[in-house]
Amino acid sequence: MAEFEINIGERIRKLRNDRGMTLQDVANLTGYSKALISQIENNVVMPPITTLAKIANVLNVKMTYFFEEEINYKDYYIVKKSERQFVFREGAKHGYLYEELAHIKNIDLFETFVVTIKPGDQHKKLFSHEGYEFMYILDGKIRLYLNNDVLELEEGDSIAFNSKIPHYAESIINGPSKILSVRMKKIDIQKLRANK
Repeated sequence: MAEFEINIGERIRKLRNDRGMTLQDVANLTGYSKALISQIENNVVMPPITTLAKIANVLNVKMTYFFEEEINYKDYYIVKKSERQFVFREGAKHGYLYEELAHIKNIDLFETFVVTIKPGDQHKKLFSHEGYEFMYILDGKIRLYLNNDVLELEEGDSIAFNSKIPHYAESIINGPSKILSVRMKKIDIQKLRANK
């Protein structure tokens, strides 16, 4: 597991500046010296828990704030409608068209697609894969085969299911139907624990 570096001093300085406070303000409100607050901000002194608790209180944050992983506020991804790309997935063999939607880079726990489903043919082949699937019917009406169950879903309906259940979907209108599909991979808890 990658090392996680905590820079408490830098976080205190940033919060103090964001709140328009001086070193003296924090010193006055905590009862500690200005020199000590400066040393903490410059990582010369690692504050004991009681000191950190007082500083957190003055800066109006929970003490856990100083130990949380930093959030990257630019960590988002957009795919414009005109930039959607068709990708190959197992269902493509059965006539489904997959347009990939935005996803978090380097995170493969889930995939999101707009899937175009054509009207069914005589050779319905159920297929399965690891993980879980969520479907939201965007347009049209589909017949979803889940093992021995046959379900009809129309625009606005949604369903979630274990993807290991053999499944197949077909459009039951005069033309294709569209669904929002979110596929979530099954998480191997044992593997996660081993990587810690």
